[in-house]
Amino acid sequence: MELDARRLTDDSILDTDLCIIGAGPAGIALAREFVGLDIGVLLLESGGWDSEEWPQALNEGAVAGDHYTGLRPTRHRQVGGTTGIWNTPVRGESGAKYVPLDPWDFAPPRSKMATGWPIEREELDPFYRRAQIICALGPFGYEARDWATPRRPALRMSGDWLVTRAYQFGVRRPFATIYPRQLRESANVRLCLHATACRLIPDASGARVVEARVAAPTGRWHRVRATTFVLAGGAIENPRLLLNSGLGNDLVGRCFMEHPRDHALTLHPAAPELFTGAGFYDAHPAADGTIVGGRLALSERAILDAGHPNASLTLLPRLRAESPPSGVAGRLARRLREMAAPAPREGYGWSKLRDPARCFDAFRILVNLEQRPHPENRVALGEERDALGMPRPVLHWHWRREEQEALVRLRALLVSALESAGLGRVEVDSASPADPNAHHHSGTTRMARDPRNGVVDAEGRVHGTRNLFVAGASVFPTAGFANPTLTVVALALRLADHLKAGAMP
Repeated sequence: MELDARRLTDDSILDTDLCIIGAGPAGIALAREFVGLDIGVLLLESGGWDSEEWPQALNEGAVAGDHYTGLRPTRHRQVGGTTGIWNTPVRGESGAKYVPLDPWDFAPPRSKMATGWPIEREELDPFYRRAQIICALGPFGYEARDWATPRRPALRMSGDWLVTRAYQFGVRRPFATIYPRQLRESANVRLCLHATACRLIPDASGARVVEARVAAPTGRWHRVRATTFVLAGGAIENPRLLLNSGLGNDLVGRCFMEHPRDHALTLHPAAPELFTGAGFYDAHPAADGTIVGGRLALSERAILDAGHPNASLTLLPRLRAESPPSGVAGRLARRLREMAAPAPREGYGWSKLRDPARCFDAFRILVNLEQRPHPENRVALGEERDALGMPRPVLHWHWRREEQEALVRLRALLVSALESAGLGRVEVDSASPADPNAHHHSGTTRMARDPRNGVVDAEGRVHGTRNLFVAGASVFPTAGFANPTLTVVALALRLADHLKAGAMP
């Protein structure tokens, strides 16, 4: 069933068993697990089916510290959440890269917040496999051996610092249209649009949330009463709502993490044949139709023994300065040039060229980098208020000296590993800063068994409460380098099983 908060009468009361706040991948995957059950679900979404201006204005906020694009352009309010601004072309649609966290990402980080995940990677594997299906991906395989072929082989690397692994690519459509329409047609799930949760009301003990105050763009206010509440609004809105409600502990909002990207390395191939031989590292369809793309990854030894932050390397061919050839090759080369300006982003499709060496002279290397948790990187409430009267968030974010020093060390390792493999000469632009704008917010309601180390427990329940849970990347204690959506969906499925097993009061 579909509701619209703009059409509800003032001070309407909506009763339900489970209230999920946020209809992005986490909220949609969670709600979908209850379809057809004897459990009433209310899924609240601040936006509508399409991108609208008014909800995006609620994303405005301030940034204190180092340069960051901002809180509005890095997230999105509409059905499907931030999938609405995904920008990787996949089969002619908007999509994104998928990859799970590495097992060593679950270990305690070498940082001020020296606590890892309260669960092991192996515990998530069955949920990752289920998430593959929900995200419309291929089999749960992310190693080179799962996808490399004689026609597209993995590069031979010397030493044991770099290995080849893979991304999978998926479209946004399941979360933007397919699953929301299924929810709308379900008898026990109500999808309520244009409904912004602004405050959670606890009972006298403070241990149980009894109500959510919800506003519509019309200025009307409504109340949601539920047995169980789940916050699935992202790593800015989840802590913002907790802080505005006076819920949680002193760690709410702290340990914000992004995935900085480094563009400092350029590989000049030792032989032009590398452009043909590296086709596995371009996005391409596998034999079963799965869209995959190879990547160079840091080995377990590089991270656990040498202490480097986790990272992944994408090879992006650089167009020659001279004019590209005519015909199909020229059109593709010009499209790649447009995609790569002003800084390299995705740039996939280059291996379709019959003779790529005619168009390219080097590989620009995009490094997706882990940022470790730091308590002073945080989301707080500011003095300014949005149109609904809610305090706007302030992101305190810094790229610290020790992080830059770690990046310099990592660059040296990558240069040595690539050149030792005989791939060519690596040029380093040491003045190139890390770009923090991957739009991968995480960590602000971190998971920990002990409330002294986190905001939610190992099941996602807010410490000190009985019926308030959090889903999404905000619960990540560490974030590795990986695009978060696959892990977000896997954790949502795990939470759904936990709630269905009797965790709902």
